[in-house]
Amino acid sequence: MAHQLQRLIDMKIAIPVWNDRVSPIFDVARTIRVVDLDTDQDLVVADSTYSLERGRPTSTLDALGVDLLVCSAISPAVESAVWVLGVEVISDICGSPNEIVQALAAGDVELSRFRSPGSRRKPRRATARSSTREREGSEIIGLK
Repeated sequence: MAHQLQRLIDMKIAIPVWNDRVSPIFDVARTIRVVDLDTDQDLVVADSTYSLERGRPTSTLDALGVDLLVCSAISPAVESAVWVLGVEVISDICGSPNEIVQALAAGDVELSRFRSPGSRRKPRRATARSSTREREGSEIIGLK
């Protein structure tokens, strides 16, 4: 079954970066690149880099209103916390963040040419951004 990422007029994509590549593990990444795409015009509207708070990588995603996280590896606990925020996750991705952004802007939501060797994971999809109550609950159990 193909991943059907909903095309949005304003999509905010986060990619953890290290040495101008996708960071190997999102959970311990220190820098994240956030790109605002206008997918109707296949155009990058804004492109910024942010530091991630150590031990709380999801707090930056939430604060910035990220819609999609593209990463290499992510632990199940952190992935669950990202899902609670309503952020879609495409994991097992490696390569140049610039090329990944270009592929997404062109409508390539599968990113199959960027899949890590041996990857069998299928992309997962969040349904909607979570409520404040769900976010507060994730803080209580230490996921945020």
